[in-house]
Amino acid sequence: MKKVVFQEVGFVAKNQVIFDHFSFSLYEGTNVCLVGNVGVGKTTLIKMIGENFGYQGDILKEGVCRTILTNTISSHVSIFEYLHYSSLSKVEHQLILNYLNLKNLSYVVDELSVPFQLKVMVLEKILSKPKFLFIDDVLDVFSREEKRELFDLLKTQEITVFYVTSNIEDTLFFPYLVVMGNHGILMEGSTLSILQEEKILKRLGFSLPFFVDLSLGLKSYGLIDQIYVNEKELMSALWK
Repeated sequence: MKKVVFQEVGFVAKNQVIFDHFSFSLYEGTNVCLVGNVGVGKTTLIKMIGENFGYQGDILKEGVCRTILTNTISSHVSIFEYLHYSSLSKVEHQLILNYLNLKNLSYVVDELSVPFQLKVMVLEKILSKPKFLFIDDVLDVFSREEKRELFDLLKTQEITVFYVTSNIEDTLFFPYLVVMGNHGILMEGSTLSILQEEKILKRLGFSLPFFVDLSLGLKSYGLIDQIYVNEKELMSALWK
């Protein structure tokens, strides 16, 4: 099983410690969300994967890693050219057409809407066949359905995702959650177990995802016996 390991990683900028002693292992096949407030160093962590950032400690990478740090593309070429469509296999052609839901790939990339540019960028990363994909907090241009579509697509391509965000609702897409504060990791574990640490999360400035919060309230009154993360599951449980 391949992995990416952060070993006692630290970074200082302008005499300010952004974080220190950050240690974490990302294992192939387990998608991870890291949530943290603005300024704790989430984007810096992602940049370290693809750049020589002058950080302290070590990052061990087993397998190809790619990063997504923005949701726009500065390239005045067609989708066809940007993705090198003519050199790809029929399977890859179908993947592109299915995900973009387009029959015409002549549209100029940087003239597309921001969500479409991000989709093209994702496809470019997928076609490079990475083992791990590190994504910065750039998916707010997507609807919840588009986020689900993206994560499902990456799963079919056997790409392990490490996603950093300040949006607590996005954590529900992932089985494993890391909570980052100033200087490092505060909590980590299965997402539902961490999200039930309501008092700690609120002290850190996070509200619970809506349906998790509602589930906890209903559970306290004995109306349900577990936590649900979406309306369909919760309504089904209530109407049994």
